[in-house]
Amino acid sequence: MPQFLAKIAEDTLAAVSKGNFVDSDGTAHTIDDLSKSSFESAIEYFPPDSSLSGWASTPPSQTVAQTQLVLCKNSTLEGVQYCTPLARKIGVLNFASATRPGGGFQSGARAQEESIARSSNLYSSLMTPQGQRFYAVHKTEPKSKYYSHAMIYTRGAQLFRSDGGDWVAPSRVDVLTSAAVNAGEVRRQVTVAVPAADTETSIEGVMRERMGRVLLLFEKEGVQDLVLGSFGTGVFRNKVPMVAKLWVELLATPDARFKNSFHRVVFAIIDQKTCAIFKEVFDSLKVDFIESGT
Repeated sequence: MPQFLAKIAEDTLAAVSKGNFVDSDGTAHTIDDLSKSSFESAIEYFPPDSSLSGWASTPPSQTVAQTQLVLCKNSTLEGVQYCTPLARKIGVLNFASATRPGGGFQSGARAQEESIARSSNLYSSLMTPQGQRFYAVHKTEPKSKYYSHAMIYTRGAQLFRSDGGDWVAPSRVDVLTSAAVNAGEVRRQVTVAVPAADTETSIEGVMRERMGRVLLLFEKEGVQDLVLGSFGTGVFRNKVPMVAKLWVELLATPDARFKNSFHRVVFAIIDQKTCAIFKEVFDSLKVDFIESGT
């Protein structure tokens, strides 16, 4: 499987370099190489000390009557396809490696970031000078496994391959690249003098801040349909119930800052167990949501 996925990544990079591809139906499409200077305005870097830190007190820049929450036992790519027929602006959160653009997608790794990178032109934006500032921040402080609140925003990225590697008609999405707290490493580095509960409280506080900034940036960019998921619960080992609870507190409680900011929020979660935990949390907090793909 890694060799198969690595070949998909190789072919994707070649297509981006070439600037075009032919989909499975025989239709030709062009692809933007976002590393070229003509697309400079499509990529923006937000440093750790950006104005996004004021997310809790910033008045909403857009409002909707009601946000529809959807829990999908699907991949991120399938979550995008769920939103595409509505022809609204779509945003995708990329669960990023803090130091490697696209994570291990070129070697066939299978996590969420890798699936996006091998199916789109996102990688070309991460390799720009703006994109590289995100990785430079984390490489200068390699011991801090909380990572930073730095983010990369890629406007109008093109998704043009399915999870299985089929070439498909491109979908335009905005992609926000952010690294979750590496909770597993944070726990490992803690001294015995620090209570475990204090460590978990600290992790949750940093994750809340980061996720709040993520939502504010999508709101400011006018995203209407949002594809999120179980942010940082894979190799970074954040606790699934905590992440699910934070999304609810930010998006779905009566006093949630972003409760009226998006038309639809899709939680695309491919793992059955993780999806079930999200459902348990949503049910326990009495969140209105619909299920799809389960």
